[in-house]
Amino acid sequence: MKRKTASPFATVLRGAGFKATPSRLALLTLLSNSRKPLTVEEIFDAGIDADQATIYRSLKDLKGANIVRQVDLQHRHAHYELANINEHHHLICLSCGKIEDVHHCGIEAMENTVLRSSKHFAEIRQHTLEFYGICKSCAAR
Repeated sequence: MKRKTASPFATVLRGAGFKATPSRLALLTLLSNSRKPLTVEEIFDAGIDADQATIYRSLKDLKGANIVRQVDLQHRHAHYELANINEHHHLICLSCGKIEDVHHCGIEAMENTVLRSSKHFAEIRQHTLEFYGICKSCAAR
């Protein structure tokens, strides 16, 4: 008899004090496989076997545990993605809404500068950075 392979997210969930429920595992797998941050509606439409209240509650709990992070893309609703996986930021088209991940933007140097100039802070634990512009396709129109 084949043994079912455990999801890598089961360990993450249990380590944060959560049960590794099928809906939480499906949510984390969906976010992991997505090429962009997702809205609650997109998560719900993906067919996770959970109602919207469960999805909202799971996102709130996982955000509080720093497993999921909320991203503000100025679309009047929240977007979600996995936290602490491939540190990156976002470039968002103001015309069509296309989202591109930005890696290696030099934020570490900026954090060091901010801390050196701060009178009251000893460390930075998290940050967000989004860039807004016009993609090449929209600029060509």
